[in-house]
Amino acid sequence: MKQKLQQLAKILEQKSKELNLFSAKDRELLEEKHFPDALAIMDFWKPENGAKVLDLGSGGGIPGLPLALAYPGVEFTLSDARQKKMEAMDDIKKEMELENVNIVSGRFEEIAHMPDFREQFDFVTARAVAPLPTLLEYAAGFLKPGGRLFAWKGRSSDKELVESKAARGQLGMDFVEAHKYELAGEGERYIMVFEKTSKLPEQFPRRDGVPKAKPL
Repeated sequence: MKQKLQQLAKILEQKSKELNLFSAKDRELLEEKHFPDALAIMDFWKPENGAKVLDLGSGGGIPGLPLALAYPGVEFTLSDARQKKMEAMDDIKKEMELENVNIVSGRFEEIAHMPDFREQFDFVTARAVAPLPTLLEYAAGFLKPGGRLFAWKGRSSDKELVESKAARGQLGMDFVEAHKYELAGEGERYIMVFEKTSKLPEQFPRRDGVPKAKPL
C-alpha cells in the first residue's frame, strides 16, 4: 500500500505540473497531508466488497484514488465537471492498473438525472467541493435510499451543519455523526456523515448552477 501511494504521488505531481491539479505547495504535501486526510476515513469505514462509491468533485483525484488503492474490492467512480482533469485521472487509472476505478465528466446537476447514475451509489465521498447545503443537493441525486455521504470538513463544520437544516429536510438527508481527527499542520478536521432516508423528489438536483447560487 505504501509503495502504491508513493507511485500515485509521483504521477500526480507530474500531472499537476502539466494541468495544475494542485498548487506548487500542495504538490509537495501529497504524502504528508492530502493522502492522510483522505485515508482518515479508514478508522471507521469498512465498506463491503462490491460497494459502489461516487467521488464527487475529484478533479485532483483525492480522496478517490487513495481510497481506491485502500479498498480494491470497492468500485469507485471519479466525477468532475472539468474534462481535462478527468482525462488525466483516466490516464492515471490506466498507468496504475486501477481496475476498480471509473471516470465520468460533466455537471453534477446533469449527471444525477441520468438513469445510469441517479440513486445508484451506496456511498458518496466529497472533499473541498461545496458548503453543505449545496453539497447535500449534489450528493442526494446519486445516493440510493439508505446510502451515505462522507463530507470532509474543517472548522466551519458546525456552522455549515446549522445552515444545512432546510436542505436536509427537503432532500431526505439525515445527519448521522461527525468523526473528528487531527491532521498535521491543519489541526482538527471532521468527516461528516449523512444518510439518505428516502427517494429523492424528481426536481432535485435543480438545474445547472442553481444549487450553488441559491442553496436550499
